[in-house]
Amino acid sequence: MNRRTRDRLIPGRSKTTGHRLAWNRSRSRNVTEEPTNPFGAPLPSLELRRLEPLVGKWHTTGRTQASVLGPAVPVTSTEEFYWLEGGYYLVQTYETVFDDEPAQKGINYWFYDADAEKFRIIFFSNNGPFTEEGNRYEGEVVDGTLRFTGPARFQYDLDTSGGIRINDDGSVLIRWWLRDDEGQFQPWMDNLFRSSR
Repeated sequence: MNRRTRDRLIPGRSKTTGHRLAWNRSRSRNVTEEPTNPFGAPLPSLELRRLEPLVGKWHTTGRTQASVLGPAVPVTSTEEFYWLEGGYYLVQTYETVFDDEPAQKGINYWFYDADAEKFRIIFFSNNGPFTEEGNRYEGEVVDGTLRFTGPARFQYDLDTSGGIRINDDGSVLIRWWLRDDEGQFQPWMDNLFRSSR
């Protein structure tokens, strides 16, 4: 495919500059150029910078609370976060073990939906097939935290710059809740992850 054909197939792409054109909302309807990547797509949202402290390898050992899933049990997890080339997606791989159950292994893709002004996570794991309601989380900033809601709820504390907070000892705290039989979120576990880089 030559460049002229490719440029016609990418909506909003300028044939001469490779930049996406955006209309200024003023009455004059001036045309302004919005920065783009080499493919003509808008650059990744600056909101993704909140996630940067997670990049690396992490490990936790803890315990759940008694919940709708049963009595409290020990939990261990090893997780790694890295940016997919281009910077639009934070990729998370994990291996988590609850008590003497088989290891849960999976991969999560974190991204920011600028139209909805929300973070989103879609995940795939070895503990069941994909379902729309069971494999997605939606996140937003709430009272100094980054809170995600989906099949469960979890949240990170934010620092004064708005990024995920790294504690003085280099750890990261994640708090989890599960829905009870009435559909209300109840505390489930706090995970203190430590870097294993």
